[in-house]
Amino acid sequence: MSAGNGTMGKLRQFHDQHLVLHPSPGSFTAEGESARWSNTDLDPVPQNKKTWEWWHVGGFWIAEGFNPAQMQVPSSAVALGLNPGLALVACLVGNLLVTGPVCIVGYIGSKYSISFPVIARASYGMIGSYWAMIIRGIFCVILYGVQGTLGGNAVRCMLEAIWPSFAHWHLHSLPASADISAPDLLCFALFWLFSFPVLFVPLSSLRWLFAVKIFIMPLFYVALFTWAITVSHGVGPLFSIPNNITSGWSVGYVFCSTILATIGGNATFAVNMADLTRYAKNPRSSAIAQAFALPICITMTLMAASAQVVYGEVLWNPLTIIMLWDNRAGKFFSGFLFAFATIATNVTGNSIPFAHDITGIFPKYMNVRRGQIICAILGFAMNPWVIQARAARFFNFVGGYSIFLGPLVGIMLCDYLIIRKARPFNMYQLYKSHGLYWYWKGCNVRALTAWLVGVTPLLPGLIYNINSNIKMDHGILEFYTLGWLDGLVIAA
Repeated sequence: MSAGNGTMGKLRQFHDQHLVLHPSPGSFTAEGESARWSNTDLDPVPQNKKTWEWWHVGGFWIAEGFNPAQMQVPSSAVALGLNPGLALVACLVGNLLVTGPVCIVGYIGSKYSISFPVIARASYGMIGSYWAMIIRGIFCVILYGVQGTLGGNAVRCMLEAIWPSFAHWHLHSLPASADISAPDLLCFALFWLFSFPVLFVPLSSLRWLFAVKIFIMPLFYVALFTWAITVSHGVGPLFSIPNNITSGWSVGYVFCSTILATIGGNATFAVNMADLTRYAKNPRSSAIAQAFALPICITMTLMAASAQVVYGEVLWNPLTIIMLWDNRAGKFFSGFLFAFATIATNVTGNSIPFAHDITGIFPKYMNVRRGQIICAILGFAMNPWVIQARAARFFNFVGGYSIFLGPLVGIMLCDYLIIRKARPFNMYQLYKSHGLYWYWKGCNVRALTAWLVGVTPLLPGLIYNINSNIKMDHGILEFYTLGWLDGLVIAA
């Protein structure tokens, strides 16, 4: 009995000292409220840590525009037969539609210095906000893995530039059903390891990462743009490529699907930006910076189109094009810069939001750093290369999941702008049980019902995207092509 009591005592001591998070002085938890709602990472950011200037926030979107995942959406549209010019217009429309929600949520985060999990409590209730966090967290952890496969492609470009024989290293040792080769799996693992130390950089210090990208990445894009135009003999051959839709759908259907996929690529930021902008000094200037930088810097496509002219085939992954280059120095530095851009985007766009979500659900045990580590582990374990394997599958995944995020943000915007008329939150009540934001047993039933009403009409389209053998009315499917916007408006 004494030995058992001694073991239990040691486990309890380990639990209390190493697992439970202890609040810092002056936090909401330290003032008497249960650790169920607060810890240091959930509390409002103190003024001395609000170090992001407007150009840091704008620089995030400059950096975001240069990651392969963003470039793959318009490239996927070209791969599916859409004219490059129409693909570019569709991407611009999608980015313009998502810019407003991104700026507003970012403004709220900066004004009140709080993250998405805390903002969601005002609309969904203290417990109801868990649902919003789960919806966002699932998408973030999947995207973390998908981005990792792209980063792995960038690492492979670097290794093949140094050792050309690496392209054939154990190339057929894995079965085709694995959807990944041994070199790609090794490169994915290397990228995952290189990304891991960045998870320990404090959020307030990540602004320096964007500062570096602001300087380097635009020069890189100019080089890529110049290469695409040169090898394709000008813009004419690129945009004269005709539409070649072989799926049986109209050009308009694929055009709207491209808009949905473009929105899907940035839909998480319509709820994520508060996690970053809570560190911004000036809410208004950071929102203006986003309004200009997001649609301009994200709308980029030409590489897939140029591949059709130069290589005679449709290559929808920009890193696949770089692997075909003969210039080893160009291949290495392009791979290095793509890897650098992907690490920064993956951490800020996926890892940090997931960490905030799991922190919001388990504040007694989770903080942002622990959450990021869990996100990295899950991102590896989920085999993301299966999603990444084909253009159509990637397109369906990115566009499809956004139907759950559109209603999510639509309710928050309606609640803050229309119902509350942008009146200030009661900050103390956002961390209090049975208070102003408790609603009915911790849930705002109206908000949760509105979310369900916004998602339900879009589910048949999502089901068809997953299994096209199911017969479905064309009107339902055409309605689904703008699912994020439809869901946002209906739920609001």
